[in-house]
Amino acid sequence: MITAQAIHLGPIMLPWGLTILMLAILMSVVIGKFSFQYFSISNLQWAAFKDSIWSAFLVGLLSARAGFVLLNLDVYLDHPIEILKIQDKGFHLYVGIACAGLWMVWKNRSLKKSFIALFFAAFALFFISGQYFYQQVQLQYQQFPQVNLVNLQQEHVELTQFLGKPTVINLWASWCPPCRREMPVLNDAQQRYPNVQFVFINQNEDAKTVQTYLQQHKLDLHWVLLDFDGVTAQKMGMFGLPSTLFFNAQGKLIDTHMGELTHAALHQKVQRIVSE
Repeated sequence: MITAQAIHLGPIMLPWGLTILMLAILMSVVIGKFSFQYFSISNLQWAAFKDSIWSAFLVGLLSARAGFVLLNLDVYLDHPIEILKIQDKGFHLYVGIACAGLWMVWKNRSLKKSFIALFFAAFALFFISGQYFYQQVQLQYQQFPQVNLVNLQQEHVELTQFLGKPTVINLWASWCPPCRREMPVLNDAQQRYPNVQFVFINQNEDAKTVQTYLQQHKLDLHWVLLDFDGVTAQKMGMFGLPSTLFFNAQGKLIDTHMGELTHAALHQKVQRIVSE
């Protein structure tokens, strides 16, 4: 299934950011393959160049993670085990790209600079074009969802009542393992960020099931709403659990996260909606 957030292949989820990056690398390799002889590069040199691309990808991946960890070091020091939880998608994209690019330049310093420049120009063209197209697709999901839900007391609640303050909307279910793992993180965040509203929209479960779960796990969530038909997910193009949406005070969607959140990943995204 293809959604606005990712390509879903059974249990595997490929976020569009990663997909665009991989496609840009692939297209750059294709262009390099059809042009390397024009630059008088031997087959052996071309093979070494291709090998450097994948080693650069690994360097970039590690650098992107290290950059994100360093930028959020104070949060990670409180929860050091979360440094290993790369499923939180805590990567600094541009640090990774810069380090990968420097690695490739150094590994291929004996090749013609014009060939290296062509490869990077092709990568930049495809990557920027892919990012632009993705952003255009996302525009239809930028506005605050206008849906009517019910709380645990069966009272109707319009989501638009939360406009006016930065808001985090979490889509979850009690049967979802990553939802259960991240719930204490979000529960703590309510106290840590008092100027941010946290809204927990349960998907397709009844009030009794939700209340039992919250009591068993001693969770004191301020705003818990029930979405019996998954209307919020449909309006926002979020078809996976857990999913979290980050809105600024004006109701504009600033960021999304599909999958489990860690303290640092949540902190970074909350800072974005507070500063907007």
